[in-house]
Amino acid sequence: MKQAVLFCILLLSIVLPVKAQRAIGNWQTHLSYHNPTRCESAGHRLFILANGGLYSYDQEDNSLQTYSKAAPLSDTDIYFIGWQPEYSTLVIVYTNANIDLLTGDEDVYNLPEFKNKTSLTAKQVNHICFLHERAYLSTASGILEINLKKKEISNFYNFGCNVAACEATNTQLTAATERGLYSGQLGDNLLDMNSWTKLDDDTSEFLAQHPDVPFKAEVPEGMTPDSPLQNWSYWIGFADEKLLIAGGGHIADRLLRTGTVMTYADGHWDSFQEEGISQQTGQAYLDINCVAQDPQDETHHFAASAGEGIYEFKDGKFTNWYSMHNSPLETALPGYEAEQNYVRINGLIYDSENNLWMVNSEARHAVHVLKNNGEWKSFEFPEASSASNFGRTIIDRRGWLWATSSRIESGGLFCLNYNGTIDDESDDQHRFLTRFTNQDGTLLDQRAVYCIAEDREGTIWIGTNKGPLVLGNPSRFFDDDFRCTQVKVARNDGTNLADYLLENETVNAIAIDGGNRKWIGTESSGLYLLSKDGTETIEHFTEDNSPLLSNSITSLAIHPRTGEVFIGTSKGLVSYQSDATEGASSFEEGQVRAYPNPVRPEYSGPITVTGMMYDSNVKIVTVAGHLVYQGTSIGGQFVWNGCDSRGRRVPSGVYMVLASNQEGKEGIVTKIVVIR
Repeated sequence: MKQAVLFCILLLSIVLPVKAQRAIGNWQTHLSYHNPTRCESAGHRLFILANGGLYSYDQEDNSLQTYSKAAPLSDTDIYFIGWQPEYSTLVIVYTNANIDLLTGDEDVYNLPEFKNKTSLTAKQVNHICFLHERAYLSTASGILEINLKKKEISNFYNFGCNVAACEATNTQLTAATERGLYSGQLGDNLLDMNSWTKLDDDTSEFLAQHPDVPFKAEVPEGMTPDSPLQNWSYWIGFADEKLLIAGGGHIADRLLRTGTVMTYADGHWDSFQEEGISQQTGQAYLDINCVAQDPQDETHHFAASAGEGIYEFKDGKFTNWYSMHNSPLETALPGYEAEQNYVRINGLIYDSENNLWMVNSEARHAVHVLKNNGEWKSFEFPEASSASNFGRTIIDRRGWLWATSSRIESGGLFCLNYNGTIDDESDDQHRFLTRFTNQDGTLLDQRAVYCIAEDREGTIWIGTNKGPLVLGNPSRFFDDDFRCTQVKVARNDGTNLADYLLENETVNAIAIDGGNRKWIGTESSGLYLLSKDGTETIEHFTEDNSPLLSNSITSLAIHPRTGEVFIGTSKGLVSYQSDATEGASSFEEGQVRAYPNPVRPEYSGPITVTGMMYDSNVKIVTVAGHLVYQGTSIGGQFVWNGCDSRGRRVPSGVYMVLASNQEGKEGIVTKIVVIR
């Protein structure tokens, strides 16, 4: 048997090369490490704080290492760092006043007490000084003392005002506060403010001698981890296997972020041109809120702005600009002095004929098309001309255009059926629905609509300020008696009562995975993974129980091949390796693969089989044909825990994976080698 197993290992290594894919359940943080603000020298290493992220540079071997909430830190969005060489400790302070002590490469000790101190509201750290095992942090309300040896917070000296800097000697502590310069003897009870002596009203001389110098060493040029340019992910979406990111946006008002378009493919980050665009257009280059890639040319893109029209790029370089001055795009404030800054375009999307559609907020012509021949077509819809915050769009399987409107007092959902004829409007259907009626006939309150997605059965899900709504029969949207569905979730408390799904949550983003499950991103409660019909919560990720950077989710996108879920948050981008992938259209020889394969003795994680058809029936059997385990793939992916149906780890051997589609008409076989 051992020789047979070894032969199969050799055979697998020859015929089944598997493209690297991360383990199911694995998180990855995609933080920006550009724009460094602090650098601490730690022997031959430099710790560098950039855009709220932390990395180190080893000057001996030129290696880089990043640190994040995914591993090994306990929080995100770092504000301050300081290095103590005697105890080889990096003090890390986050913007929310959480504190980590990093020793070595991965040992982290979290000190959350200062963050959790509710009696204080001003906690910003201004300066840090060290004395032996003590670290003294000057904050916006006093001095925080940390014992690095015991790895605990020792004291907090509450001055009730801002402390800009402090100095510690073996006998006393001196503090420069906004009320003057104070000193206290370390042997006294410094928790009592009466123990402090005022030395001077003027702190300028002391501060000149104790500056907080952000850079104690220079960051070597080019020594920056491959990372996004900014921690902005207002909109994200995939074009084939390339992730596109728009960093700006338009919520209630402009975000006023520098125009930013970033891409991520094959593990590498890149960004489009930013410098020089405003000089060419004469307008500020700001608030890019979505990106569309030309289906016929992966190097050709359009990017929409929340106020200045759309920009065209070739190979990431700016080539053209379309606004109210040279195109049919319209301003929301005609005649206003700054009317050119209110050309609010969003929802760029290509149809199957390679025509580029877009929505124009608060404009007479709410929808425009840049046709594949370079000509423009504009549509006038009186019911939608005053709609604010037109945003997300989809073109469904019927070819209908849907667009969301997210202003609460006037929000809703727009749909256009142009019957496949852009220039012939005689057979068009269009409707802007601002009030929804649910399945029970209840007229719902006015709702803002933030996002939209079509699932694998043609059902449309929309996210509102009061939870998701489901359009189970979207082809009836133009009917006067059209109704949506509010998913009811049983309470399971013996009352036979149910609650509407997430009815108190603002839903910013919805994505459908390969298993037709729904990923729901909320404004303040993190990320949900729901069953196909939404009645079961499979996962609920928050910043407290996962590496999620923030409970405020701004955008979602799922890698079309691997099923990796990319999650835009208010603090940056993370991704999670889901257990669902897109189902294949048929079983093809060589496309069904298992990993890891072989399964070696030290491995105890899940074994994944990819390349299957949607919801395949799967059986794991021995070479003798004995059934070991069976189940159903999630989309095109099946996960086996390496155990039999009784939960016992299977012994060494070769195991056959038998898969068939839901009708049982197609089947495939692949092998998994297990070594114990």
